[in-house]
Amino acid sequence: MGGECTNRTAVGGRNSLSVAEPIVDTDPQSDPAALRRSHRATIADAEPILARQLVGEFTRRDMDAAALVRGLGFGLDDLTSFDFRVSYAQTSRLIRRAAQLLPQQSLGLLLARASSLASWGLGLIGLMACADTAEMLDLAAEYLRSTDHFVSLHRGDGEGEGEGGIVLTAEPRFPDPDVSAVLVENAFAALVRLSRFVAGPNVAPLAVGFACAAPPAAAPLEEYFRCPVQFGQGHNRIVFPAAPQPIASADPLTARMCRQLLAQRQRGERAASELEEAIVRALRADLRRPPPVKAIAQSVNLSERTLRRRLQQSGLSYAALLDNERMRRAVALLAEAERSLVDVADQSGFTDTRSLRRAIKRWTGRTPTQVRRGEG
Repeated sequence: MGGECTNRTAVGGRNSLSVAEPIVDTDPQSDPAALRRSHRATIADAEPILARQLVGEFTRRDMDAAALVRGLGFGLDDLTSFDFRVSYAQTSRLIRRAAQLLPQQSLGLLLARASSLASWGLGLIGLMACADTAEMLDLAAEYLRSTDHFVSLHRGDGEGEGEGGIVLTAEPRFPDPDVSAVLVENAFAALVRLSRFVAGPNVAPLAVGFACAAPPAAAPLEEYFRCPVQFGQGHNRIVFPAAPQPIASADPLTARMCRQLLAQRQRGERAASELEEAIVRALRADLRRPPPVKAIAQSVNLSERTLRRRLQQSGLSYAALLDNERMRRAVALLAEAERSLVDVADQSGFTDTRSLRRAIKRWTGRTPTQVRRGEG
């Protein structure tokens, strides 16, 4: 968690926006550990809360939000999809770009203050149902989204408790100091904003400490947190008063139900990589005329050779992804009784019903009619 952030207003030290930053690539022969970190960073399993907030901020400022996400494997329309997910690699590149275009801003604080509280969804309901601020902070540390994939929040091991405080520490999950500084700042600022909404506007931490170096202007942070803010610390930590403050909207049954649902969601299903997600989105756009591998590779700033190698490393192939999407579309359309086989074949990308029948038999061991009737 240590390490200094050398430039928090222009992350990465560049002065101009580059919209063609490639997806992280690492030579496994030279650095196997880096490859494992790189692969984990490309797993698209996080809700795009920060991405939506950044796009919203650029839109409010009449800046080019489309350019902000260009080349990252998704577009502005994807951010409106309920089940869309992003990876750390995508989010970190987005933050770097935004930091170049919003100089002299405490970016993490800016996004936390401008965000919609409703974006926290079930997590916000769970916080509101807690009995007091101590229970609220426990729930927040364990389940709050947008931090659990990039920053790990947890109760301290007693450090600071003797000072009469409840300590939450934040540990970035990737060794990326500049971006981590923004993520931790955002996590702490969002936590305080949620706490003030749930428990009252007077909630304030006793102290805040960041592992990164001090930004050019720390006054906005101290004004927001209403407490001393220190930099260059051994840990990222925020200390809240130990005395529990009751929450007016407390509901034990709702709190318990939310905790269970949040735990189930956190366990989740297997997440696709950002590369797999980009290919699937391109295929779903028109299965009748699927884009060639070269075109998809160009859309995510990779060579065709690199894209195929990445897929192979993940045990995937373009042909298998296309086949899976055709199966998913065909089976879904067969469930619509009014659909003819000719229409199902066309919408699924088959040249004729004969090809469709063979594929259905290969996928399911049944005929299209049996699939439609739910037989076998």
